[in-house]
Amino acid sequence: MKIGEVAGKLGVAVSTVRKYEAAGIVLPVRTVGKHRLFSEDDVHWLSCVRDMITHKGMTLEGIKRLTSMIPCWELRKCAPEDRMKCEAYTSDTTPCWLLDNTGFVCRTAECRTCIVYKSVTHCDNLKVLFTELIYSRS
Repeated sequence: MKIGEVAGKLGVAVSTVRKYEAAGIVLPVRTVGKHRLFSEDDVHWLSCVRDMITHKGMTLEGIKRLTSMIPCWELRKCAPEDRMKCEAYTSDTTPCWLLDNTGFVCRTAECRTCIVYKSVTHCDNLKVLFTELIYSRS
């Protein structure tokens, strides 16, 4: 769906949706003509983002940091030696889909279709993902 439709569904300005994209919170598909297209999952995720901002007092930076802690190495089943070379494993400030220095498993992956990004767009999964993080790091 186009950005105007997304903004309408969320009850926000188009510029707000652009702001979420610029922050790396959502990854719309770009057409040949550079138009943004969003999936239903993207809209669901942005609705969760709106809820976190308006009802839970979070900021975009806070949400970005929260998503950066998702254990992508567990979801992607990365080898331990690959993890140590991957910025997603060693950094906790940027979601893996915004990093250039990722491990071998992710180097050729399309972030929009990656299990990690798809897990985020189903924001009800966040508690499960963080539980996995806690156990994987202990």
